[in-house]
Amino acid sequence: MDCAETYCVNCRKPVGRHRPWCEKVQTSAPPKQGDTIDHPTFGPTELISLYSRAQAIEDGVLVDCTDDPFDELNRNAGLIFDVAMTHAVFHRYVEVPEQFRGSQDIKGRYWDIIWMFRSAASRQKLNGNELLFEFLCLPNGAENDGNEKPAAGGIYREVQLKVVASPGDRGEPCLTFMLPSED
Repeated sequence: MDCAETYCVNCRKPVGRHRPWCEKVQTSAPPKQGDTIDHPTFGPTELISLYSRAQAIEDGVLVDCTDDPFDELNRNAGLIFDVAMTHAVFHRYVEVPEQFRGSQDIKGRYWDIIWMFRSAASRQKLNGNELLFEFLCLPNGAENDGNEKPAAGGIYREVQLKVVASPGDRGEPCLTFMLPSED
């Protein structure tokens, strides 16, 4: 008996667990070094170097949030794009600080961020492909990128993050959560 799982050629997920965008977006092969692309500003441009989203995830620069437990939360929040966070955002705001283990969990901290993004996205217009939003949290560590300020009660911080909506390596729709100072 063959128990190998069948994967969708478009979204590359198991056939019973398609990405929410899969029926509406047709992906393509990612560009390679030496390919010529049609750049919106420069016109036809040869790629001399590229750093893919997949490479950034593999290198730990980005944290892939398209698998469970995060995928279930994304779907529950109504997010249909693939989601990633920069390592800095994931470490500081999603990972549970040692002193709060037992009273907080990673799913709850993640939910706070995506729910507040979803709420802000329903009230604001994107600035191009970016959106700034705020949420309250107990961050990991004392460092501060200038995107935090004290909130009521003194121990919580009001945090501002940036979300960029852009195509992924194969043209799939993606959201990337990052510090306002990150690109």
